[in-house]
Amino acid sequence: MSNLRKDNLNKSTNLLDKDSTAYSVFGESGPYLIFVHGVGMSGEIWTPQVKHFFSNYRVITYDFLGHGQSPIPKKPPSIEDYVEQLNSLVETINISNFSLVGHSMGALISVAFGLKYPEKITALISLNMVYKRSINAQSDVIERANLILKQGEINNIDQTLDRWFKNKTEYHQIQQIKKVHQLLTDVNPQGYGYAYKLFAESDRHFENKLSELSVPVLYLTGSDDPNSTPDMSSEMAHESPQGSFISIANEAHMMAYIAPEKINPVIEKFIKMNE
Repeated sequence: MSNLRKDNLNKSTNLLDKDSTAYSVFGESGPYLIFVHGVGMSGEIWTPQVKHFFSNYRVITYDFLGHGQSPIPKKPPSIEDYVEQLNSLVETINISNFSLVGHSMGALISVAFGLKYPEKITALISLNMVYKRSINAQSDVIERANLILKQGEINNIDQTLDRWFKNKTEYHQIQQIKKVHQLLTDVNPQGYGYAYKLFAESDRHFENKLSELSVPVLYLTGSDDPNSTPDMSSEMAHESPQGSFISIANEAHMMAYIAPEKINPVIEKFIKMNE
């Protein structure tokens, strides 16, 4: 583990667990806090959160299956495979309880983890999670995922970024968007395609199950997110016994990355309420 300065985050320890999952640990004291990224990203996308939290928490980021430095599954994975990847990592590090933050596909993984291992989670924050999409919306994503798997190439990156970063045109924002573009360009198409197809199919996985989610959970999304809408988050919060919901004004899908000054305090407040 590394004792990091905020201006020198590159000195974190890059590690592999027993299943070759790539992960990093930042900070040497405080409660554990784990972040799960979305499709096409890697643990690196959480740098704004690491900078904010590592002084008071032991922050863990990792690359889920087929992304970053973690191995590509040999066959199309299930949501259970991603849950068990996270559980294996937790057992490798020997953590008994922690707060869990997941974004998009990472939110699906996190909620599934919370349903299976509630005793391990202190607080759960679901960022920009999809729920009960229309059949047409689901079919569009599955079609794109199948095309990526067939062609071995990730297409429509610019259109994706337009949705993820709605109305972000300032210079520093453009530089951040370029970084995300590079992550999408670098990700393995097969790993991406597997995850993206599962992402398309898995939001219905939680239908009629959220009433069984016993952990405190905050569903957090942006008012301008066209796919992970505030209505979805509100509905999930209503169905979860300890659920709550917040919509962040004028932010879209990648709000945790592009506007951490808005998101990090909300995450931190919720974690502290449940410590």
